[in-house]
Amino acid sequence: MVERTSYEQLIGKFVGNYRLDRLVERHPWGPIFQASTSDGKAVLVRFLDTPHLTQQLDANARLVYLGHIQQEANHVAELQHPNILTLLDYGNYQGLPYLVYPALSLVSLRTLLAQGGPADPLAIGQFLRQLSGTLEYAHERAVLHRNLSTSSIFLYNKQRLLVSEFGLLRMREAAQLATIVQGSGALVRYDGSSEGSSPEQLQNQSVDTYTDTYALGAVLYRMLTGQPPFTGTTREAIMEQHLYAEVPPIRRWRNDLPAELDQVIARAMAKEPQQRFRRPSELTLAYYKVVAPDQVPAATTATGDLGRRSPSTSLRQEKQPTVIKPPTQRPVDASRRRLMTTLISSGTGIGVAALLLTFGPRFLRGTPSAAMNDATTQATQPPAQAKATQPPAQAKTTQGAKVLAKTSEIPVNSAKTFAIANQKNPGLIIHLPNNQFVAFDSTCTHEQCAVDYNNQDKLLECPCHGAIFDPAKGAKVVQGPAHTPLTTIKISVNTDGTITQA
Repeated sequence: MVERTSYEQLIGKFVGNYRLDRLVERHPWGPIFQASTSDGKAVLVRFLDTPHLTQQLDANARLVYLGHIQQEANHVAELQHPNILTLLDYGNYQGLPYLVYPALSLVSLRTLLAQGGPADPLAIGQFLRQLSGTLEYAHERAVLHRNLSTSSIFLYNKQRLLVSEFGLLRMREAAQLATIVQGSGALVRYDGSSEGSSPEQLQNQSVDTYTDTYALGAVLYRMLTGQPPFTGTTREAIMEQHLYAEVPPIRRWRNDLPAELDQVIARAMAKEPQQRFRRPSELTLAYYKVVAPDQVPAATTATGDLGRRSPSTSLRQEKQPTVIKPPTQRPVDASRRRLMTTLISSGTGIGVAALLLTFGPRFLRGTPSAAMNDATTQATQPPAQAKATQPPAQAKTTQGAKVLAKTSEIPVNSAKTFAIANQKNPGLIIHLPNNQFVAFDSTCTHEQCAVDYNNQDKLLECPCHGAIFDPAKGAKVVQGPAHTPLTTIKISVNTDGTITQA
């Protein structure tokens, strides 16, 4: 099992067919590496990090764990849609399943809102049409998203939205469910990490298409206002609001929008699932009837007639926890079948779904192997600064100075924490994309939550209330409710590769 502290040691190693070139993000759900294929194409390899659970599994429970992951991976692999990141490859390395993406330049919807503020209602309507069509396409194929948010939605080519992380939350739960089968685990409550965490998820009840509709309502609220529907100083406080509080009126943030939109949002985010819109497209229709009644769409962007009934019987009824036996393997191409056979026989496992950005009718008609060739051809090479050398040293190491980190421990566009005396929240050293190092107290200036560095957005984000800071500009506020920058910590980068407090 790979330890968290040794992720940097994986740089230069091959994981399946991919050479790990550098660590680009320490995501809470697993590290993300920039990697390359044998023919030099750039990809991203994302590990699904659950070592604290999988280390507890015996042989039988591990088979259940791998069965859950394979089942979900096969479902996600069937999703081939212009607004969905599609499965390319998946595997297992020393006990850690991994996902594979192409190294494409994408901007999250959350970043767009932080940088440009709420968009025009008609532009939001176009985005809403794409999202509702995407969700219904997946629903008709028995796949729920379950963790939709503005951080899992990306803009490509300035007009097309791409939804990531289909099935990812369900895959993460696989290890937990296996420990329950083994009798050594207990149900872990859904952590409510998404801005669209529905009440039924927070209460560990059954989820259905209504769950994604709730999240889509929360995404719509944030697109309209630039703010999440609920904020608080702790995750628990936000969860309580999802369970019991009414959604704040949109006019709290914008008085130029019709008041009737509050009713649309309220229905989409109703506490009782049966009181919500039956389908995401119904939310889209209701939105257009308010903001542009003369432009009510006759069809969604991707799935056709909005009035076409979605066969609810095709959906998997998801209840938490769901304990299953390892499923029979679904048909896959020969190369993936060989990969699965090798992993199972070696006892290391099958791995999880990896996601690839794909476009164009040629790919949608192609075979899995053709899909990989088409997608990797589109993958861009890593940015020039990714291979930049260390910046010139600012000073020699001062004898007795406190060493906070080593430059070799912090790849470009990543961050590392260090302890601050007499304080719970750590300091944060960031290796900026321009190859400079900066450091800040991670304590949000609005509340006492510790901010996280998002390497995709290149911004610091507060998980409690959504405040965003720009580390490249002295951690100034990009999005409230914070009003003042984070506290800067002066550092020195020394000739011996150490970073000390100035």
